[in-house]
Amino acid sequence: MNPSKKISVTLFSSSILLGLFGWLLPISPDLTFNKEVFWLKKTFTSESYDVVVAGDSRIYRGVSPDDLLKPLGNGVDAINLGYSSAGFDKKYRSFILSKLDKKGKVKTVVVGLTPHCFTPDALENGHFHKIRATTNTDLLTILYLEPILKFFEPRKIKAIFKLNFNQPSNSLEKFHNNGWAESDNLKGDSLAALKNYSKVFIDNTVNEEAVKEFMVWIDSVSNAGIQVIGFRPPTTPQMRALEDSLSGFDEEKVRQQFESNGGYWMDVKDEDYSSYDGSHLRSSDSRKLSREIGEVIKRL
Repeated sequence: MNPSKKISVTLFSSSILLGLFGWLLPISPDLTFNKEVFWLKKTFTSESYDVVVAGDSRIYRGVSPDDLLKPLGNGVDAINLGYSSAGFDKKYRSFILSKLDKKGKVKTVVVGLTPHCFTPDALENGHFHKIRATTNTDLLTILYLEPILKFFEPRKIKAIFKLNFNQPSNSLEKFHNNGWAESDNLKGDSLAALKNYSKVFIDNTVNEEAVKEFMVWIDSVSNAGIQVIGFRPPTTPQMRALEDSLSGFDEEKVRQQFESNGGYWMDVKDEDYSSYDGSHLRSSDSRKLSREIGEVIKRL
C-alpha cells in the first residue's frame, strides 16, 4: 500500500477509536464541570419565562419546573432561579423579574420563604453575586467550549468494564437545565441538618426592615398584573421548631402581610413530605411539591 494511504488509513482508524472511547468511557465523578455550567446557564440565560421560582437551596433543590408545568399544559415554560442561602435583597428581586415574560400567558412568580431568607447573612447573597460576577472570558470558556473540554476530560478505560447501569447509588445529585438540582440520599438522616442550623441564627436573626421592603415589592409586582405565590418550603417538625425558636421568623405575620399586599399564600404541611437531611426534600417529594404548585397556578 502507498505510504501516504497507510497514513490516511491509520489517522482515520485512530479518529474512529478516539471518538468511540470518548463516547463510551465514563467521566470522572470528581469533576464539577456540569455544576458550573448549571449555575451559569440559569444565571445568564437570555430567555424569559412564564413562571419564575425563587429562593434558597430548599427551592433550587426542591422545585422541578418540568413537574410544575404538568398541570398547566403546553405553551407555558418555567425556570428555577434558586441559589444557596439566597436572600430577597433588591438586586435579587430585580433579577427575578428580569427573567419573567411580561407578555406570557401566566406571568407568575413563586417565592419560597424560609426563616433564613431575611437574615443579614442571607441578604448578602454571596452565592448569587459570585455567580453574577463571572467574567465574560470565563463565561464563554465554560459555556461554549463545554463540548470540547468535556470530550478531553480524563477517563479510565478499566471503568468501562465495571459499569453496572442497574446498580442504585446511595446519593443523587443531578443538575437539570431548568435550574433544578435534583438531590436525594437513600441513607438519609432527617435530623442531620439540625446541628448546623442550631448555629445559623447566632447573631443572624430576621431583619424586619428587609421583610417590609420585600412586602412593598410584592405589592408593586401584584399591581403590575403579575401573580405572586408564596410558601414556606417543607422540612421536618424538628427543623421547623428549631428555626421558629431561633430565627425570629413569624410565619403567620409574614403570611398576613404577603396576602394583604396581593400575594397568594400556599399552605404546605411538613408531614406531607420527606426530607433526606432535615432541610431538603427527597427527589420524589420535590416532584410532588412542584406538581402541587402547578395545580395552584392553574386554579388561580
